[in-house]
Amino acid sequence: MAYTKRETSYWIFSRELKDSNKLEGEEKRPYIITPLGTKLKRVLLAGIITYKSSDDRMVKVTIADYLGSFYLTAFKTGFSSEMAEELDKYNVSDTVVVMGKVSSFKTDDGIFYFSINPELIKKISDIERYFWGVRTSYVTRRKLLGITEALKDENATAETLTGLGYSQEEADDALRARDSYHDYDFTSYMNALSSINFESPIPVSNPSENGIESEQSTLEDEKPSIGETVNVEAFLLDYIKNNDSGPGCKYDDIVISCSNAGIPREKVDEILNSLGSMGEIYEVSLKRYKAL
Repeated sequence: MAYTKRETSYWIFSRELKDSNKLEGEEKRPYIITPLGTKLKRVLLAGIITYKSSDDRMVKVTIADYLGSFYLTAFKTGFSSEMAEELDKYNVSDTVVVMGKVSSFKTDDGIFYFSINPELIKKISDIERYFWGVRTSYVTRRKLLGITEALKDENATAETLTGLGYSQEEADDALRARDSYHDYDFTSYMNALSSINFESPIPVSNPSENGIESEQSTLEDEKPSIGETVNVEAFLLDYIKNNDSGPGCKYDDIVISCSNAGIPREKVDEILNSLGSMGEIYEVSLKRYKAL
């Protein structure tokens, strides 16, 4: 028996889908081509339910992520009835992750509307939503940087971009974005991405909460331990500021320095994304960072 390969579920922000206006392929279930060059039929999203409507026919839900909203629809009759029943269990203010297929509708005025037909929905914690946001921000930022490189040279090829360190998929997306959305305001998208304030839900330990205080901890100039999130951010920011020789601080050098300070690579990636989102640093080129 032959099996059809399942379409990839792409981690994207709602803005990337909302700004899309290109379709490709079969008429009934076309691929959506987003402004960042993503060619998709299925997405994986996370956010907070801000609106819900349920009647005898369907369930409609709005989910807010960090840059806008996704819209979900599940019908109570037909093959999606079980999913509609599942979706109906969730309420406004619930934090969820959803995997689903994207349906598109184009008006006579040429305006596109997109709705997600959920295939899976699950309630998640604030930490899981935070992880989704940080990872999606990282993926999106790399796409935008790849597009920037593609726009510099109209003769740039996939081989040009992979030679700069981008993956084959990132290279293909960048060229697709350049060719399909050459008038799109990529700078505006990057600014919106950089304005996201990812507030980590991971608590920072406070010795005073346990009734433990010392004279040293009351000094104004004392820095918290390196294991605390705020100090990891300060450590990385200071390192980038003090070790940028001009073209930006190399990622590998940052990782080595942090490793020597007991900070794992996973934490480095998380904080680099967080600092970028807060506008403290930016990726001047692939794997090179500058402080603002």
